[in-house]
Amino acid sequence: MRRREFMKRTNLAGAGLALGRSQSYATTAQGKDWQENAKIENIIVLFVDQQRMDCLGCYGNPVVQTPNIDRLAQNGIRFNNAFAPTAVCTPARTSLQTGRWAHKTGVMHNTAWGSLTGGVKDPPPSTQFFSDSLSEINWKLAHIGKWHVGTEKNKPTAHGYDDLPYYPDYGYPANHPHYLAHLKKHGVSSFKLLSEKRDPSGEILYSGIPEGQRSASIPVYLADQTVDIIKRYSGSERPFFVSCNFWGPHEPYRIPKEYYDMYKSENIEPWPNFDCSLADKPDMIKRYGEYWHTGWFDKKVLSGLIAEYYGYITLIDEEIGRILKTLEEAGELDSTLIIYSADHGSTVGSYRMWAKGFGMYDCVTRIPLIISHSSIQPGVSDTFVSLLDFAPTFWEIAGCDVPEGVDGNSLLPLLYGSENRFSDEFIITEAFGHQVPFWQRMVRTQHSKFVFSPAGKDEFYDLDSDPWETKNVIGKIDRKTLNRHKEIFFQWMEDNNDPIFRWCTRMIGGDVYKGKKDSFIY
Repeated sequence: MRRREFMKRTNLAGAGLALGRSQSYATTAQGKDWQENAKIENIIVLFVDQQRMDCLGCYGNPVVQTPNIDRLAQNGIRFNNAFAPTAVCTPARTSLQTGRWAHKTGVMHNTAWGSLTGGVKDPPPSTQFFSDSLSEINWKLAHIGKWHVGTEKNKPTAHGYDDLPYYPDYGYPANHPHYLAHLKKHGVSSFKLLSEKRDPSGEILYSGIPEGQRSASIPVYLADQTVDIIKRYSGSERPFFVSCNFWGPHEPYRIPKEYYDMYKSENIEPWPNFDCSLADKPDMIKRYGEYWHTGWFDKKVLSGLIAEYYGYITLIDEEIGRILKTLEEAGELDSTLIIYSADHGSTVGSYRMWAKGFGMYDCVTRIPLIISHSSIQPGVSDTFVSLLDFAPTFWEIAGCDVPEGVDGNSLLPLLYGSENRFSDEFIITEAFGHQVPFWQRMVRTQHSKFVFSPAGKDEFYDLDSDPWETKNVIGKIDRKTLNRHKEIFFQWMEDNNDPIFRWCTRMIGGDVYKGKKDSFIY
């Protein structure tokens, strides 16, 4: 069921849940249909990997320097409540390409883990990618960098993209022939680290400094390809879609020395949820730090790792600036819709965890999203959106029909203020674990969050008093408030054929779902 119909059925305001409404950004003065305001001829997507929303200047971070992304935000719409529908690389990227929930495509884990953890490696053959449609109507399509959507039978060229370097699975290109040629061009014979930061056992690599100057780095390598493609595509009568997909700032942070040392750890405080008590969290959260060997982390170690994370972000920001400059010099800036976003966030030591895959916390599920075009009036939106909405947006820009069964909505009416298909009251996301299965579901509002874990402890957070999600108040929240969240949750599960729907109604809320609120006790 599409989100608009779901909102009508849940009737959140009528249910009495006082969640509050957000201040929306300034829209076009007349509120006309987007088609009358926009002249979108091309699309550029600048996509990063494992980027925390709170680690960009335009989102309020006082330390990290991201002037190019910040400038993009000043000229576009910055979304405060964008989320990954599933906060792991492959399912998130598959949702972006198809507009479908992970539990519907079956792609619930990263490609390498897919068939080992209860999912599949590839979506069903009948699943349509937005690029399939754009290719059919003669768009030029380029996917540069990380793909991580299924096996080789679903590589970019199988879905209409031009034949460019392809990086199987996670695809980090350290030994890819195309990247090795780039290294040799810049005086480096192979990719190797001159220094490394590992855990005391030496098993886990957290960061390192590669051989070579900045020009030999992987972000520069990807930006070089993107610049070349923009120059090649510009001036053509055919519209183009170009997606530049960085591997950073995903750990390990392998970046040139000038960026590795750019930020001083003594100027960086660890996250407030770094060493919070985990006694009220699911056991899996407690154990994920063991998997990543984070027991040796103290505030000094973590501040140093955050500094390196910031250096990686700044390096990518500089390359984004070069891409945007090329677009402007090619005369395509005003006609191109520009999107900056990420597949998911990252813990970077929050809850003594590393990477992502477990926990429905904002540091992992919440993503940056900035959309810019000359016809869009700049501003800020608190409306809840997700990566599911990208594919319908691209289909609508291209004038294509949205396939049946797509779960997202086009963002264009929202950007131009002509129709509200979205909720500024709540969003639902799902999780399936990472290296091992661990299913969770989340109902996130402007002020609160309910997380259901079939195999662990449920969680509830009051985000007004506890924005860092340190205190699970599931046993203290009043029953009426909790039940309202569960009503939203159960309705969504039924409408979307969630495979754990029957389990949930029996386990935590059959009476709530059936409307027998007075007889329900948590």
